[in-house]
Amino acid sequence: MADKKSIVRLTLIVLVVLVLVILLGAAWFFSNLLIHPAYKCNPAHYVYCGDPSEQNIKFEDVTFTTKDGVTLGGWFMPSVAPGKKAIVLVHGHGGGRNEGMRYAKMLTEAGFNLVAFDLRVFSKSGKAFASMGYYEKLDVIAAVDFLVNEKKMESIGVFGASLGASTAVLAMAEDKRIRSGIFNSGYANVADVLAEVGARDYGLPRFPLIPMVMWISGLRAGANMGEINAEDKIAAIAPRPVFIMHCTADNFVPYTHGERLFKASKEPKEMWSPACTKHVQEWNQFRTEAERRAKEFFLRTL
Repeated sequence: MADKKSIVRLTLIVLVVLVLVILLGAAWFFSNLLIHPAYKCNPAHYVYCGDPSEQNIKFEDVTFTTKDGVTLGGWFMPSVAPGKKAIVLVHGHGGGRNEGMRYAKMLTEAGFNLVAFDLRVFSKSGKAFASMGYYEKLDVIAAVDFLVNEKKMESIGVFGASLGASTAVLAMAEDKRIRSGIFNSGYANVADVLAEVGARDYGLPRFPLIPMVMWISGLRAGANMGEINAEDKIAAIAPRPVFIMHCTADNFVPYTHGERLFKASKEPKEMWSPACTKHVQEWNQFRTEAERRAKEFFLRTL
């Protein structure tokens, strides 16, 4: 009888250990997708995968360094008519500097200087990984420093997509030099969007996997994953104006995240909810309207 109880106890221990190993392995795997995303420019999404000359936009290659010592590379695109207004284009998770190039020609022709750059995940100098906005907000602030110190810009906005949108919220809440922001298809809460994507794409339960993914990701990136939720920071931007764009049938970050960000923000604020189905593809499906709204917002707020 004692032997039978010992066997049962040992079996339970083995099963528990096995489950923990499987959970840790799965959490490590998904944390790897978060902090080391793959990138390939897909013309169906980004449209423009070359440098700005692809659209006959003048540009120069630039580099700048963050406060924590990470060197970033990008393009500076002067406005067609000389001016002191500028916009920082911030790409999404698994994206690159080409993300915002869909809007670049329209914005430079409207009188805005632009900087499009690669976040630190592409850097060759230290902390070359994604942290879902925790460190990337320093990248955005470094781009603002570059525009102010090197290009003598006097009025600066930010235009972020997906992770770039949520990161731009964090940066704008901290840096009062950023006068206005467009946040395109951002997530309100990191754990929530991970749980939603995990359930939709892999049939995975939120608990205990997502808390483990967040914990392991935070350890590996040296980041406090509780401080990267745009929903908690966006109210601090007021009274500077914000503009949220989000497809009503977004196939990656659910539309509810756009609604949550809009609800959490304070006036002045506006939101555009086109009936598009692909993540960060408002421009692809409604180009004329997307460009008009973006241009009018920045002309009014910068």
